[in-house]
Formats: sequence, structure tokens, C-alpha cells
Amino acid sequence: MCSIALQSLVALAFLGLCSSASAQEVRANISGIVTDPTGAAVVSANVMVTNRATNLTVTAETNGSGSYATPFLAPGTYQVAVEASGFKKYVRNDVVLQAGDRARLDVLLEVGEVTQSVTVSTAVSQLQTETATRSQVLANEIIQNVPTQGRNPFQIAWAASGVIKSGSWRYLRSFDIGGTSGISINGGREKTNEVLLDGISDVRAEYTVISIPTTESVQEFKVQSNTYDAQYGRTGGGVITIVTKGGTNEFHGTAFEYFQNDKLNANQSELNTPATVAGVFYPNGRKPPNHINQFGATASGPIIIPKVLNGKNRLFWLLSWESMRQRSADPDVKTFPTMDIRTGDFSQLYNAQGQQVLIYDPFSTKADGTRTPIPGNRIPGSQIDPVAAKLLSYFPAPSSAGTGPAHINNYPYPSMWRASFDQFVGRTDVIINSKNNVFFRYNENPFQEFRAVVFGLTNPAEPTGNAPLLRDGRNVMMNWTSTLSPTMTFDFRLGLNRWEEAGGSSIGAGYDPKQLGIDPNLVAQFNRYQFPRVDIEGYQSMGSDALGPGTRDTYSLQPNFAKVIGRHFMKFGFEARQYNLNDPGRGYPSGYYAFNRNWTRANANRADAVSGNGLATMLMGIPSTAFVQKNIDRSYKHFYYAGFYQDDWKLTSNLSLNYGLRWDTETGNLERYNRMINGLDFNAASPIASQLTGLNLKGAVLFAGVNGQPRTLLDAPRNDWQPRIGAAYRVRNKWVLRGGYGLYYIGDDRMGSTNGFSRQTNAIVSTNELTPYAGMKTANPYVALPGGKLLDPVGTSLGAASFLGEGVQAWKRDRGLPYTHQYSFDIQRELPGNMLFEIGYGGNTTRRLPLDFSQNYVPASELGRRTATGAIDTAYYTGLVPNPMEGLIPNNASLNGANIQRRFLMYAFPQYTDVPIYSIPLGRNQYHGMTVKVTKRFSGGLSFLSSYSIGKNLQETRWLNAQDFGGLTNWESTKLVKESNQNIDAPQKFVIAGIYELPFGKGRRLASGVPGVVNQIIGGWQLNWDVTYQSGWVVDYPNAPQIRPGSAKLDHPTRTQVFNTSLWKTASGTPVPTQEPYTLRTFPLLFSNVRRPGYQNWDTSLSKYFPIRESLKLQFRFEMVNMMNHPWFADMASTDVTNPAFGQLNPTQRNLPRFIKLVMHLNW
Repeated sequence: MCSIALQSLVALAFLGLCSSASAQEVRANISGIVTDPTGAAVVSANVMVTNRATNLTVTAETNGSGSYATPFLAPGTYQVAVEASGFKKYVRNDVVLQAGDRARLDVLLEVGEVTQSVTVSTAVSQLQTETATRSQVLANEIIQNVPTQGRNPFQIAWAASGVIKSGSWRYLRSFDIGGTSGISINGGREKTNEVLLDGISDVRAEYTVISIPTTESVQEFKVQSNTYDAQYGRTGGGVITIVTKGGTNEFHGTAFEYFQNDKLNANQSELNTPATVAGVFYPNGRKPPNHINQFGATASGPIIIPKVLNGKNRLFWLLSWESMRQRSADPDVKTFPTMDIRTGDFSQLYNAQGQQVLIYDPFSTKADGTRTPIPGNRIPGSQIDPVAAKLLSYFPAPSSAGTGPAHINNYPYPSMWRASFDQFVGRTDVIINSKNNVFFRYNENPFQEFRAVVFGLTNPAEPTGNAPLLRDGRNVMMNWTSTLSPTMTFDFRLGLNRWEEAGGSSIGAGYDPKQLGIDPNLVAQFNRYQFPRVDIEGYQSMGSDALGPGTRDTYSLQPNFAKVIGRHFMKFGFEARQYNLNDPGRGYPSGYYAFNRNWTRANANRADAVSGNGLATMLMGIPSTAFVQKNIDRSYKHFYYAGFYQDDWKLTSNLSLNYGLRWDTETGNLERYNRMINGLDFNAASPIASQLTGLNLKGAVLFAGVNGQPRTLLDAPRNDWQPRIGAAYRVRNKWVLRGGYGLYYIGDDRMGSTNGFSRQTNAIVSTNELTPYAGMKTANPYVALPGGKLLDPVGTSLGAASFLGEGVQAWKRDRGLPYTHQYSFDIQRELPGNMLFEIGYGGNTTRRLPLDFSQNYVPASELGRRTATGAIDTAYYTGLVPNPMEGLIPNNASLNGANIQRRFLMYAFPQYTDVPIYSIPLGRNQYHGMTVKVTKRFSGGLSFLSSYSIGKNLQETRWLNAQDFGGLTNWESTKLVKESNQNIDAPQKFVIAGIYELPFGKGRRLASGVPGVVNQIIGGWQLNWDVTYQSGWVVDYPNAPQIRPGSAKLDHPTRTQVFNTSLWKTASGTPVPTQEPYTLRTFPLLFSNVRRPGYQNWDTSLSKYFPIRESLKLQFRFEMVNMMNHPWFADMASTDVTNPAFGQLNPTQRNLPRFIKLVMHLNW
């Protein structure tokens, strides 16, 4: 922490600011001008702003222009009083401030004695006359009452205008940080949004949320979609601010229980389909068990120790706790090998269409790729690999015949699992004196899940991962605010976030691979014992990765100053963050094997549906891929610094101007011990170039911190200045025009490879991709390596000659940070009934998105070579020619022998298997959208927010072929495809969320005078809702070109035919073959006019309050999430034109079926 503070001060001095300062403010401020009846400014008037809940009073004094400002006010209800000699005292009650508000309160003093007072009770206008920033505040009554899937307060934030959900809709609980973070705001890239929890960043370096507070502890949410305040930065979309509650002078609290089980829930749509998992475990539509209890309590008040301490008006506390316990079954089905094929008998092997699948001998491959079928479709016992046979002994037997002639899905299982989740929030507020106050907050979210297992907890081949899965998010902070003078305020924050997660498998840990028959000489080289991972095409996998915990930290340091000069309210600040990542080197220390059907299909060069089988390949002991990893525990960190100046200038009573300037820099990740590749010097001669003739090899490996190389992968930018400007003009009393522009930079969290320090040894499966390497078997697929030895980590010892025969990463160091231009214009109209209407346009233009390209490919000029029959001449590309690198590439037999495939010599860097170059700053994103919004602040028993958005989100981040890359010296000429942004281009969205107190009973408009018994029946009812409609996303294009004319779009698409699949079939109905090898793709990646079904969801609840006494109420609530039980099928089943499911939607719904919660709240 000391080091980051020191670096912050150094950077601050560089900026030339007069003092340390901060950023990312979430609190509100009140400003205005005090005048006398003639309109002249009243100088040196005392302004007192008092929080009604804590009696904390913030004071200010008007300056020569009559201006005042009181910044850093927590959301809540305030009283504003103004005193000046010769004038009556002005008092305004019930001034409600929300998160980030810039309330305007101009005061007209009346002549008289200060002992006299004028009290004003009208509410502050909702019109945003002081700022051009577009935002949506989600008030406390909405957060506490509108139903959510798992009491995750972030779900309510998605109701804000300009927010498009892109991640999972199925897993949105408070520990589902991936689904929680997957949103786009105002057309920005998903997961590029800043989240501030009490002003401290609550996201990891890659923008995943860390710690989610309890719903009961949240005071307000605010979603800012276009921000023109220079205090905000490091975002490519929007800013979400969360303000937690603090204690008050009164004791308050709540205790609650949420109960949910399968008896109340609807069934998953896929389980209502005959001949599925439900037919075995849950027949006749019976639902799998699901029991969820969420319970907790929150309490707050002054700190009082009888006869020792009375903390009223000075010391306050809040404690909030919530727990979840879940016991559920999520029925699933897997495909296990049938008992006959486990012995090599494939005579009854059929595909899903009922066609017999033949097995071919991989050792019989001819030059044209054709092979000889195995007699009788039975692999002789003498040819069955003993390791494969032993592996198969860990497979349970199929529990059913499965589906169709292929016997797929023959192992349904109940998938029982349990989880526990706890949330804790503690906060202490201290009013030191009238000029200083401080608060401390800590929250933690420990979670553990005992996942459902497929093979069993005692079977080391169990593939599902760790039992239990452990996660924990922590956030701790302090905030000190000091009034230095009537016109200047100081604010200081410190924060620490930590995310911990333990993944991998504890079930297969410690398993000795020699038990499988793996070569003892090979096992002796493993640095950790684990059941190996085995992937078999078409069947359930075996084994998992190794067990290991990891952490991610974010340290924050933020000082801040605010100053009033004339009609200017100025803020200047600085922020420093340190991001840490400690990643355990889990991986596959005892080996990874993949077996596909390529080795046993009819032709090595062409796939078909009637030959080859992954298990047959496994039985013959020929992996398609195999490797062993020796990994280190990586330790990365990088730094982020920012400084800003912001001026909010009230030019006239009707016109406000916001302008500012921000400066950001980000260092990029470094590995704490320099165990990282820094790229490839493309201009340097290869270390083996002098030993070659006929090849001008380039490329020398660079290491971080060696020979003067930088320690990071990014040249930290020094000139990332970001202007911001906005204006708000009150045309008339109830009309405001607003508009603005801002430039933002997006963070960089890319991490370099530790290859060499960690080392993956890849098996040499084949040297010609036609026949397996002689002597290669599952027991030891590394016989082609020198001495059959695994590669040991060598660090930097080989220098520029490292990784010959392997892949090596390269980086564009001078890429800069991605940036986004944000701009908007909107019109606001205040409506009767505490309502606000807004219509506006918002845009987002993102540039310099990092893209990754491969540089080893066959040049376009060499593609498309054909034989006399017109077929692609595959043998030309894979044919062997004399190898000029013979004997110089010891770690790769394919590149080291006397002969080499011709295509390898066509590569830009033939001495390496691949040379991906990362972070070429070519990607673009463009969004234009219009939003119509109507909101109502709570009054008359009603509060709601509603919006309708239309927009278009286009991206240029993908390409059709590797050959489209323009190259290192001409990368700007790369041919990118302009297409819809697949995950976040939802052209339309409508949302309305709110609460309504039914107008019956005591204190309501109707029947307010009924007797007590009648009131208990008809009074205290409340309706809450959240309704969302969102357009569907675009559909991936198939893996083959359209061969018949016509539009793929259907007027009435269905689940089983999303588009016109006949356009990819011949007149006889035969699917067109996939793209030929060694040709350029000319057909698109996405459809331009075919979309998946949209998302429709109604969440509702009905609640009833029972007053026990004046300060004690009992509430019962009946909640329905997905009330209409509308299943959302959003994923395509297959893009393969030969697949029977081509053009169909995946039958698994992406959202949850309707579920009902019974809720009890006790409030005091």
C-alpha cells in the first residue's frame, strides 16, 4: 500500500495539481444563488444543510456572486436553511437527494428579522437543470420491493434505459458475478462498465463485479449511460453507482425469510418433452426437487452504551446479513459408450439418421487420404489399447437405451447439488465535529457449492470439477470528509477489493496415472498427480483440471477537493489503483488427451456423417491431441492512475455548463517475477537463420525485464487526455434541453504468456496429418520427442532461440488503450404527479478495440490449387518436400525431419507452429439509439420507471479468413467485416418497473375510516412489478455457403426452423458440403436479417402489511418471477449444415421457468 501511495504522489506531482484529489463520486450536492427581492446577490449568507436522519449539518457561505455549494451529501432527506443579516430566515424542508444528484436550490430572501422565518415545503424539481449526464436512479422503494431472481440488487439496474443484458439470464443470483456483469450500457462493449460501491471501484481489472451488497443494505442504485463529468473514467459504456445505507438516530431493522420449492415452480420446458431426462427420473412432467431458503436481518441505529456512551448525532452503525441455502436437482443427461463398443464391437453403430457408421483403419491411409474399413466393424482385441480399456473401466454403465439409433443421451441422472451463500455488510459512521465526518464499511460474500457429480464422489474420473466450489468477494473502505472553509471541502477514500475462487477437482487429486497403464517413465516427469483429462468426441469426458485457489485484488486511493468560486463549482481529483492477480497453475499436470473421429473416418481430408468414431480412435490408442503441463503459479499486477478537473458553471439562471478534462494512464500487466514472454522481435534474424539456405527466417523471442526489455506488454500511454463538455438549458419552467460529449478510455488487463516458465509439452501425433506417428500410443504419446522426454521449464535460458518448434505469442506494444466517444441530446419535461418525461438520442463510437491474429497461414495467392478433376489438391499442401530446417527444431518432429509438409514452408514463421499477434488496435463499435422514458417519483402510493429504446449496434471486430490480416507493416489494411454486434445488438427494448400501494384502508385514499378489523383485510396491499421485452440477437451463419437463391428469413419462424434451411440443400435435399480446405471463405459470419426469439419477462409480487404497532410491521409477500412462464430459446442448436439440428433452436431454455417465492418481512 505504501508503494502505491508513493507512486500516486509522484504521478500527482507530474500532473501539476495543487494538491491530492480523487474521482468517481457517488454522493449528491446542493448548489444555488441567494438573492434579495431586487435580484441582487446576498454575500456571506450562512447556508445550513441538515440530514434529517443523523442531524449532520453541512455549512457553506455565499461568495461575492451569492453562490454556494454543499458537496458530498449522502442520499437522503434534508432541511436547507439560509440566514443573513437583515433578512428573514429561509427554511426548506424535505429536500430529497438521490445518488449523484446535482440539486439546484436558488433562494430568494425576504427583508425582515432573522428571528422570523419563511418555510417552504415544495419538492425540488426532478428536472436535471445542472448537468447533461443521462442517468436513471433506482430508488430504495423499488430496490426493496420489486422481485428479482435471487435477491440480486443489480437485476433492478437492468431496468434502466439504455441497458442491454448480454450475459446469462438463468443465473442472476448475488454470487453469479458473470451473469451480473454481462450488460451493455448505451451501446458500449459488454463488461466495460464501471461499478462504484460507495465511490470505490467494485470491479476487477477486466470489469467483472467483485462484491454485491445485501439488498437490505442498499440505499440507491444509479445507472449513468452518458456521463460528461471528468471525475468518471475507465469505462467504455456506463457507470453504475451503489450507495449503502448508514445508521440514523432511530433504531430500524428488518428480518426476513424467502421460501421457494419445486411444488410452487413451473417445470423447465425441456423436462416437459417426452423421451427426455424427465422420462426416467421425473415422468409425466413431474418436477425435479428444488428447495431454496433465503433469510437474514438488517439493523441500524446510533451507538449507545448505557451510562458510558450516547452516540446520537455522532456515532451510527449498520449491520446486514443474508444467507441462502439451496438443495436442488438439475436433471441432465450424458452419452456414455455402450457396452458393445467398449469391447471394440462397432457393428451396431449408427448415426442419428439411422445410417450405419463405419470404422476405418488409421494405419491404412493412402496419399489421397482414403482409408480401408475395419473388417466387420470390429476392432480386434489385440489392437485395443490397454490404457483405453482401463480408462473405460471408470465409466459407469449406461442406465438407459438412449435416444434413436445412435443411443445418445443414454445416461440420465438427477444431478443433485447443494449450495450455501452468505452476505455480510457492516458500516460505521462517525461525526467527529461539525466539519469532519468519516465512515467505514466492510462486506463479504462467501459461497460454496457442492456440485452435482456424474461418475460419483469416489470415482477419480469425475469430470465436473471441484467439490466444493469456493468463492468469496470482499470489499472494505473508509471515507473521510472535511469542510476546510465555507467554500472548500476535502474528501478522501481508501478501498480494497478481493475476489477469491478455488477451482479444479479435488476428487481426482493425487491419483497415480500409472494405475491406468501410463508409462512409469512418463509419470515420473509429472510435477503433480491427477486423473488425466480425457475428451472423447460424442461422449462424456473424463477427469478435470487440477485443484487450486486464485485471487484478484483492487487497491484504491482517492483524495478529492471541491471549491466554489463565483458561479463556478469546481472539483479536482486524482485516483490510483493497483490490480493484482494471483493465478494457480492448475491445468493438466498429469496429461490431457482428446480423441476425435478424424483418425477412423473414411478420408483423412474430408468429414462425413457415416464414418469415424471418437471412441474407436481412443480404443486404437491414437489421440488427436495430447499434452502435459508444468505450470507455475502466476502473479500479475498493474497500475492505473487518473487526474481530473471539472467545472460546473452556472452562466445564467437558465443555462448550466459542465466542462472538464481527465487524464488516464494504465501500465499494463507485469509478472511480479518477470516470468513472462514479452513478444517476438520480427525484424531480428532467427537464431538458426545462419544455418539455413533458401529461407530468410525472422523472429527472436523477447522476455520481460531481460536485455533492457520492458516488464509489461503495453507502452503506458502518456497523452490520454479526455475532454468532457455538457450543457443544460431550461427553456421554460418545466422544459430542459440537454446535450454533451465525452471521451473515455477503456482499461487493459491482458496478460502475457508464462510459457517457458510454465511449459506445455505437445505430443507429436503425426508428421503428415495422414498417418499416426509410428510407435505413438496413449501410454506415452511423446515418443517423437528427443528421448521421449517432456519439456522442462527453461525460463530465459535459451534466449532468442526459445520455443523453436512451438507456438510463441507476440504483442503490439504501442497499441494504446481503446477509447470511446459518447454523445447525447435529450429533452426533459416535468409532468404533473411527480412524473418526468424524457426523449433523447445517445451515441457511442468505440475505437482501437484489441484484435488477435494468426500469422502462420498459407498465403491467399497459394490457395485454391486443384487437381485435374476439379477437387482441391490437398496432397499438394500436405505433401512432403526437403526440409531446410532439418535437425534444427528438436522439439517438433513435424518440423525437424528430413522432409516437411509443403504448407509449413509457406508460413511467415515456419520455425514456429503458430505466431499469434495480440492486441492489434483495429476493432470498432458504433451505436446509435433513441430512448423515450417516463418516471414517477414516489407519491400517492405509486412509483415507477419506464422506457422504450430503439437502436443499432454495429461492430468491426471479426474477419472471414486469416489471410485478411494486413500484416505487421500494413495492419491498417486488414479486411474486417461490418456486422451486427452479436451479443448486444437488441434493436428494441421496453421495460416498466414499479410499485403501487392499493388505495384502500387506513391512510389511503379510499375507505380510510373503516374499522380496524376491516382495515386488516382491505388495507396495506401493494403491487410490485418488473416487465421487460427485448429483441432477439442475430443468428450465426452456417458453416457453408448458400447454394440456392432466396432469402433465409422466414415470415413465421419456429423453434424447429428459425430460417429457411432448404437454401443449403440440393434439389434432392442433400446438405451442401462444408467449405473446402485451402480455400477462402466468401460467405458471411452472421445473418443480416435473421434473429433469434426475443426476451419477454414479467416479474410481479403482491404484498400485504399488517401493522403490529406504530413502529412494527409484518409483511407477507407473494412473488412470481417469470410470471407468464415464457420460455426463452435463444441459442442455436447447430450451424453445421449436415447436423440434423441445423436451423433449430437449442431445446434448453436460456431463462428460468416461473418460480414462486413466499416472503415474510418484519420491519421496525
